[in-house]
Amino acid sequence: MPLNLASKRILVTGGSRGIGAATVRLLAGLGAKVAFTYLSAESAALDLQAELRAQGRETLAIRADQRRREDAQVAVAAVEAAWGGLDAFVGNAGIWAPTPADLEDEGVLQDILETNVTGLFRWNAEIIPALRRSGGGSIVLLSSTAGQRGEARHGAYAASKGAVISLVKSLAPELGPDGIRVNAVAPGWVDTDMSASALRADADQRRRIEALFPLGRIPGAEDLAGPIAFLLSPWASAITGEVLNVNGGTVLCG
Repeated sequence: MPLNLASKRILVTGGSRGIGAATVRLLAGLGAKVAFTYLSAESAALDLQAELRAQGRETLAIRADQRRREDAQVAVAAVEAAWGGLDAFVGNAGIWAPTPADLEDEGVLQDILETNVTGLFRWNAEIIPALRRSGGGSIVLLSSTAGQRGEARHGAYAASKGAVISLVKSLAPELGPDGIRVNAVAPGWVDTDMSASALRADADQRRRIEALFPLGRIPGAEDLAGPIAFLLSPWASAITGEVLNVNGGTVLCG
């Protein structure tokens, strides 16, 4: 049976670039109706929306901030108004920035935690009732290898992604009786705009990072889109509370 998401109504945060955009494209290609949020990349978001609509796909770009519950309310209302309900949510939006032990700029710390952790609680408070109204569904949240092993000079990011794993393992048993599955995908290095400063600016550093991968390459955004689609699909109907590691073999913790 081929993987098919026809008739599924899915909301993806941070869908204008990187992993989010690759996921939106794949989900739409599998037949889903896909809404996605963006914050600052309006041009990229509108281009993606136009691209998919030109292919006959049903898609909706929504400007929203993952830190704000009001924005979650607007996004959910837009999806329900357009398609009559919501079947799945991908919590992809996130911030990666240095927070060394001698942190001086607490604004960076707050932005990371508000977006990567607290914001997910606020959005889930709107997403979960919508999934219940639809009779169940699936949630996939983006974690990271940093949340499993830590990351020097990025303690806030690592802590936030560790919190995502704990959140998944808390929500899965809580929401299972409602027919809602909750899982995480945990990438390591991914060649996207978020990691461009480390992977694309210095060829020697890129080679050092590539040497960490048993598969010999740094995954791209498309390498994450497939596992996310799998977890949202009927193929994963008995999977909940799990962390799917997609890191090219760099962290063997599964």
